[in-house]
Amino acid sequence: MKKTITPKELLDVIVRNLFKDTDLSRVPRMTAEELTTFTLEQEERLLAMTANGLSIAWLSDRFWTADKELILMFDPHPWLADEETLKAHEDMPDLTDDEYALASWITKLATLSHALFVHTYFPLDMLRKRLAKKNLPIEESFYYINEPLIDWIRQTPYRRVAAMVCYLVLDTETNYAIQTNQAVQDFYAMECWYDRPDWQKIDECETFITKALDGMRQIEEHYEKGQDAGLNDDEIRVLDALYGFAPHEYFEEDFPRVRDICQAAEELLPDRPYVKSEKGEREYAVRMHKRIGEIYAKYDMHYNPSDVRDLTPGYLDSWIYDKYYGTKEERG
Repeated sequence: MKKTITPKELLDVIVRNLFKDTDLSRVPRMTAEELTTFTLEQEERLLAMTANGLSIAWLSDRFWTADKELILMFDPHPWLADEETLKAHEDMPDLTDDEYALASWITKLATLSHALFVHTYFPLDMLRKRLAKKNLPIEESFYYINEPLIDWIRQTPYRRVAAMVCYLVLDTETNYAIQTNQAVQDFYAMECWYDRPDWQKIDECETFITKALDGMRQIEEHYEKGQDAGLNDDEIRVLDALYGFAPHEYFEEDFPRVRDICQAAEELLPDRPYVKSEKGEREYAVRMHKRIGEIYAKYDMHYNPSDVRDLTPGYLDSWIYDKYYGTKEERG
């Protein structure tokens, strides 16, 4: 029968593998602010130890599986009462007071390591206080418009950690673009994602941060310029589809065609409320593509929804699908 690892044995194996040259004696007496700094220092050091973040993965794996959710690796776990809660000290009597405090801190470091390695959301106060507005849903804290977080990414001395946090911001923005504007999604794919770094290599981390932040800045400015020109986000998306890419310059002569298409999309929707179905969406798409062709002709232009070389019909197809099913379009 397999022997269950004790709390003391788990502490010893973690310290031996990851902290043998690190002075941990001060941890039990550190303030919360000092612990935040120390956590980032150690996260950065662990990322520098091995390629591709394998050291922080190893630490995370002492607690949870490699799933995005927190799923316990051991049942029962030596330290954890459940996926997130440290056991009371009396339930780990083989640890001294200082060792229990150290186990508590290591668990928090492992929590951050898990989130960074599997690219999932975590409370931003693990990096620094006041990086997000109070009561903001955690995923919304990772949008590019969260200026305190972006400033932290630019300025923090922990550049490997910054690159991993930047990855999560870019992933959040890309997932938003997948749902709302495929031209923007493709821009991110071409301009930002191909330089994903080995987290150990500081130069690759810096390159990724620069490209990712610049790409997200361009898209944020793209939306701002469109809104300043009098377009709403739905109209910006259609204009991006007509151009076949984003970002781009705005020319007022394109706006009437865009607005005609958006108006047609509303007019051709079934009377509300309606039961949504695949058949209904296909019928709506056929009517919309026909109307788009008529609108193009009105402006002495040609529209061919069957042209596989043209990105516009595919982008419009996604937009038409979202119009039918009522997907939210506006940026927060």
